[in-house]
Amino acid sequence: MTLYYERIAGWSPIADTFVSFFSGQPNCFWLDREHHHDSRFSVIGTGIATATLDLEPSRDDPEDLPFSFRPGFVGVVEYSSPDSGPLVVSGINVDRAFVYDHDNRAMFFIGEFDTKDSFTEWFHAALLRLAIAGGDAAVYDLHHDAATAAELTALDNKSTYLGNIDFALEQISKGEIYQICLTTELEGEFTGNPLALFLRLRKKHQAPYCSYLKVAGVEYLSISPERFLTVSGSRVMSSPIKGTRARSEDPETDRQLMASLVTDEKERAENLMIVDLIRNDLSAVCKAESITVEALLAVRSYSTVHQLVSDVSGELQQGLTGLDALRAMLPGGSMTGAPKIRACELISQLEKRQRGAYSGAIGWIAASGDMDLGMVIRTAIFTENTVRISVGGGITSGSNPEAEHEEIKLKAIALVEAMSASVNW
Repeated sequence: MTLYYERIAGWSPIADTFVSFFSGQPNCFWLDREHHHDSRFSVIGTGIATATLDLEPSRDDPEDLPFSFRPGFVGVVEYSSPDSGPLVVSGINVDRAFVYDHDNRAMFFIGEFDTKDSFTEWFHAALLRLAIAGGDAAVYDLHHDAATAAELTALDNKSTYLGNIDFALEQISKGEIYQICLTTELEGEFTGNPLALFLRLRKKHQAPYCSYLKVAGVEYLSISPERFLTVSGSRVMSSPIKGTRARSEDPETDRQLMASLVTDEKERAENLMIVDLIRNDLSAVCKAESITVEALLAVRSYSTVHQLVSDVSGELQQGLTGLDALRAMLPGGSMTGAPKIRACELISQLEKRQRGAYSGAIGWIAASGDMDLGMVIRTAIFTENTVRISVGGGITSGSNPEAEHEEIKLKAIALVEAMSASVNW
């Protein structure tokens, strides 16, 4: 197959286009990067459900595209303990897609086809359909009630979660670990339409890794702020988040909350430990001298929280690809702790369930090994009539159990409020 593309210096509202072209398909995706800080290219499309990463590179890959996305795999890579075997994935094999360039208000139509004539036929059919599209998202919202849940219940109630923190603090005091990310899961029955909920969420909570994925009967709604892994050519980057404060509608209070985050020794230490862990993970696949902390303890603000973010990058060793980096990085250090292997062992012991997609990765992976994956946090997963929302926080020697429990409530608030749910903590 050969990769072809066309660019138009025009614009069809992405929500209308997605609803019109793809929302009725059994497998579809919307990687919404309108509010990404350094790569504002959203991708929408459909394809065939897959549970593998067996990707074939295209012939004659164009060199003049302004983005790294290529047709391939779009979906989730599940959380898995180190050295646990092949990656567990759930997603879509994509051979054609629409790419939105938000900075230049342009659209790209990209696809793998046997011939240029086949591509041209698909492209022209898409243009004709775009000409009559308009207002589709508003109509969809009018005719579909957004998903709601009357009540969600934490699988680890407050007493159990505080007990897990106490146990983790004991392990830290013994020198078993320096940090651990402990999570719980909210679960309940829902009614209504998940896509209608996503259409509302993306307007109110403008996250860099906002994503909607429907595959094999499961729908993922993610408003994740965290970059798990980006690979472009030989360059690799991960951007762990550790450190959280609530936002305030009062500007002065909001500034004070931000300042308290910047100066909080516990939050800073937690972030630095994960930066060191990421550097160590990257050293397995990157040239040692290339590993760089490009941003350290930067404050990035989202709709409900301020967070401390660091950017760590490196250049792949000769002969290695992004898939090697993905295997080296999983599971993400910000969602495990340090040292990673021991932290993962304790997570398995304390959480007593499989995390699945949560704290895995969501996004796209090309056959070349290029990829852009967000961390699966701030994510609601809908299956049949059940919705699951997982939340967690990093525990260090300076952690106060009650404060940590309040923090996971804060991290859940955007999705919980959007679903009009009460939570039995």
